[in-house]
Amino acid sequence: MNKQKQENAKKPNGFVALLKKIFVHNFGWKVLSIVSAAVIWALAAGLL
Repeated sequence: MNKQKQENAKKPNGFVALLKKIFVHNFGWKVLSIVSAAVIWALAAGLL
């Protein structure tokens, strides 16, 4: 039973893997999110 728990702990969760794929490994989405946050901030501050 202890061996089974260790095997289950090593398996990545599908949702966690999806989040890592989107937010960690995808550099384009990081850049897009930073740029969009800057544009939204500038609009809210009345700079644009």
